[in-house]
Amino acid sequence: MGKLPKPRFNLKAPNADSETLIFLVFRYKGKRLQYSTGLNIHPQDWDGRAQRPFARERRNDLFVIKRKLDDLATYCMDIFIASEYGRISLEAFKEELDIKIGKTEIPEQEEGDSDDRIPFLQFLGLEIAEMKAAKMKRGSWKVFETHAGRIKKFAAEVYGTRGFTYEDVDWNLRLKLIDWLAKQNTQLAYGNKTLKVLRQFLERARRKKLHSHTDYLGEGWVVSRKKAEGQLVTLSNDELGILAEMKLAGFLAKVRDICLIGAGTGQRWSDFSRYSQDYFYRTLKGVTILSVISTKTDTPVKVPVNLFPWLLPVLERNDYATPKMSMQKFNDGLKQLCKLAGFDERLLIVEQYIGRKATVSKSFAPKYELVSSHICRRSFATNLYRMGYSLAQIMPMTGHATESQLRQYIGIDGEMNAEEIALSIMAKQSRQPDGGAKVKALGA
Repeated sequence: MGKLPKPRFNLKAPNADSETLIFLVFRYKGKRLQYSTGLNIHPQDWDGRAQRPFARERRNDLFVIKRKLDDLATYCMDIFIASEYGRISLEAFKEELDIKIGKTEIPEQEEGDSDDRIPFLQFLGLEIAEMKAAKMKRGSWKVFETHAGRIKKFAAEVYGTRGFTYEDVDWNLRLKLIDWLAKQNTQLAYGNKTLKVLRQFLERARRKKLHSHTDYLGEGWVVSRKKAEGQLVTLSNDELGILAEMKLAGFLAKVRDICLIGAGTGQRWSDFSRYSQDYFYRTLKGVTILSVISTKTDTPVKVPVNLFPWLLPVLERNDYATPKMSMQKFNDGLKQLCKLAGFDERLLIVEQYIGRKATVSKSFAPKYELVSSHICRRSFATNLYRMGYSLAQIMPMTGHATESQLRQYIGIDGEMNAEEIALSIMAKQSRQPDGGAKVKALGA
């Protein structure tokens, strides 16, 4: 973790012959805050190294200045930390300092608000702290923390120092938040998650009797997704076989083995990246089984390791343990590996972005640019489906709760339907005396 920024105090005219103004300078997140302290001092009484007045006998005025500068430094760090470590504009930061030192009054509460009620934006941080204390899984509270940071940033940039109250959250605020997210070119799923988390925090606060407001409830809170879909990125059984046969060494060999272990067992990165011998056992009939409890959902799954011919050799040469590597390094290496393997088929990418109505962006990119750790789990389910295994057989191995979830996840029903129709037509044509109309092969 990086060091916290440090407030500094400089003189406006360090070489002046008379008293000069003291400025606070605070650099954070690429921003430079310069703030007038309203305090003046003679340069001869200023310790430039300590950035405070010298301690002199019978000079209580210098002690008062030092104490006020110490307070300002404390206020500055309080604001920085409370704003999720600097997720605040310069203007909002200055307004907060003005309130701290008494330049401006704290905005009056809305009529009907309790004097001792926790402000909504402060409630976000307290609720997250409570989640952590209750031992909520890190992956769960981290989602709340991330989107709480976005909500606070939205509040600071759109509402300033006042922020917004529980009662302010209604369908008009929803539109302001959507517009703010749209300006940042936020993808639809991520933006909708921010909207959902906002409403979840409000419901948590309502259950704790902090408000009785319900104007944010009702259908249609999130932005509807359009039907446009791109091609799901998977590695076919043949492609995985190509990776297994490649002569590799060093980093890419390690990436290849991690990929095959993930694609051969169908679990999430949080699970398949930490396999050890303890996760495997042999049944009385001599079948080797992977047994794991999902980190994300606590769902127990069992997977036979002979589903794919290339999996057992990979597990054996790694002593049934996944090689250690960070997700970022793996994702970068997987792109290099797939490019080296020639997986350059151009795929349609459809991205949806948030707005009052979702907007759709379409583009094409080679497969090797689109691969990541999640492709392993999706490839596992898709390949088994193509091999003829039923959804009911695949579900216990992937941990999906319903067949509809799994069907949407693998997303090949439409492709398989089109493929079966085409094969049916080709079969009928082959039975005709003249062979029927010939279809030019793609790429011919």
